[in-house]
Amino acid sequence: MAFRGFDAAKLRALAGDLDSLAGNSGQLHTQLATLLTTAQQNLPAGQSASRDPDLQGLVGDLIPMPSFFGGRRRLPGSLQGELGDMQASMKRRIKQMEGLQELQKRGYPVSDGSVFLDEKPPDAKKIDAALRNLQALDGKDFGANGNRDDLEKVSGELDGLTAAELDAFMTKASPKDLAFYNELITDTDDSNWTPFDHNGLPEAARRDTLSLMLSKISPENVGKFQAAFPGMQPTFTNTGAYESGGNDQNGQTNNGIHWAPPSDPLFQNGVSADDVSQNQFGDCWYVASLAGLAQRDPKFIQDGIKQNPNGTVSVRVWDKQGNHHWVTMTADLPTDQNGNPISTYGNGETWPAYYEKAFAMVYSEDGDGERGYGGIEGDDPKKAAPYLTGQEGDDLETGGFLGIGEHDDKDIDSLRRAYESGKVVTLSTPDDESLDKDHPSEWGSTYHSNHAYYVRGFTDDGKVILGNPWGVQGYPPITVSQDQLDKYFQGPEAFDVP
Repeated sequence: MAFRGFDAAKLRALAGDLDSLAGNSGQLHTQLATLLTTAQQNLPAGQSASRDPDLQGLVGDLIPMPSFFGGRRRLPGSLQGELGDMQASMKRRIKQMEGLQELQKRGYPVSDGSVFLDEKPPDAKKIDAALRNLQALDGKDFGANGNRDDLEKVSGELDGLTAAELDAFMTKASPKDLAFYNELITDTDDSNWTPFDHNGLPEAARRDTLSLMLSKISPENVGKFQAAFPGMQPTFTNTGAYESGGNDQNGQTNNGIHWAPPSDPLFQNGVSADDVSQNQFGDCWYVASLAGLAQRDPKFIQDGIKQNPNGTVSVRVWDKQGNHHWVTMTADLPTDQNGNPISTYGNGETWPAYYEKAFAMVYSEDGDGERGYGGIEGDDPKKAAPYLTGQEGDDLETGGFLGIGEHDDKDIDSLRRAYESGKVVTLSTPDDESLDKDHPSEWGSTYHSNHAYYVRGFTDDGKVILGNPWGVQGYPPITVSQDQLDKYFQGPEAFDVP
């Protein structure tokens, strides 16, 4: 790597000059204030020394009072903090760049993108130790005694590497050693020798380490990572959309499903429930909850997803203990042969697709059923809540005594109270295909049996407005009376928005 344009000595000198300027900015403030005050004194009444309100504010401010004493922080006095931050950042980056140069001299691979990282200088000893302990796993006994100490040691070392160190580690590690590490950490089967077995690494710990690795490495190493850790890509071959060529409910069809990167950004115009369109996977229960949450707190959704410098995407997901994790995935999505996305998508934006992909990675791993997208097809809307918010969802029920005789509380006033308290409220429809024809004609194709919906609001005359997670384009919200709700819907549920 040639560090063209980066002269550390000159950059350090520039940082020193900025530091000096920061210290002198207060004097500049006073000089400007003096000049403007003198000009103001010599102008006719009613005229200002400057048309700029910030500069006019300096008139009479010959001795600027710091903001913590009640003074106002005006230009150019505010330059002191900005120039100070700038020179400090430059000095940090110079140290990091010199560390990369030293790393390269010692024969370590350094990616071009590492030059622009703002992190501690790389330490060759930490990279060597991680490589040595990775290779030492071969021949260790992870069977009868269920000893995971060595795996946790390697995992801890990887977690502690900077992006540059981790990328050098990935480049130098052999595909064989990486694949063997993956085999060991994913083998959590009981040896049946002792009830105290601790084989492999727990799902959450394993996913945390691999997510952190995937978020930091350079784009050049992403392919190598995927080959070594295939479990970080959820499968779609066990879905109805793959097996039957589409979604039987909404009639969408496909051919040639494959992974492909989308051309749309994460966000187009922020977050809205109207962005959400379920498409072809049968996870309406999750998508309805996601759309309902996007409606109630769009900022919470937007804060829970980020695009990393290497092009990967990380999504915030909670576990069963209420702890949140950042689940990192590659940017590619399930796509048909014509380049159309078949997973949950947005209106020119991709954030719903990555929320769904992260959920497919985590939810199916928490159970004993199928993995990937097939593992999230067909379930209960309230089960999505703990993963989306870290809080449990609840059935809305009424009646009975000590849990006996309780039944769905489908009273629209009860739904309204839950909704107006800030909750996301969902409903389902019975698994009765006769209802697909026997429903009010004004609902059109928006209504479908064995499906999930979310509450969007209420009308002034006491009806509830329900949204279909298939998307507002083609499936507009429907207005439902109390009698219609009793006949065509069931299973009201709600969960809190953080």
